[in-house]
Amino acid sequence: MKTMDLILVIVAVLLIAFTVCMIVMYATTGGIPDTLCTCVFSALGGECGACAWIKTTKERREDRRWLRQDRKEERKYGKSNDECEIH
Repeated sequence: MKTMDLILVIVAVLLIAFTVCMIVMYATTGGIPDTLCTCVFSALGGECGACAWIKTTKERREDRRWLRQDRKEERKYGKSNDECEIH
């Protein structure tokens, strides 16, 4: 399991546990701490946003690396990959 997958699993477990705790608190007391709820959901949402940003940055970097490799091969062989025939 990759690190980012582990982080997302932990975030999901924390979010579910927090939600269950808040439901139990609401059932017993009739209210929940709104500021705490806002902070927890903001922090976990921010973490998911950071993971998404990291993932898209890695994908973009990988795409650029492949593009540079394709251009190098085009210069080496003198034709694009679309023009190559497979026999």
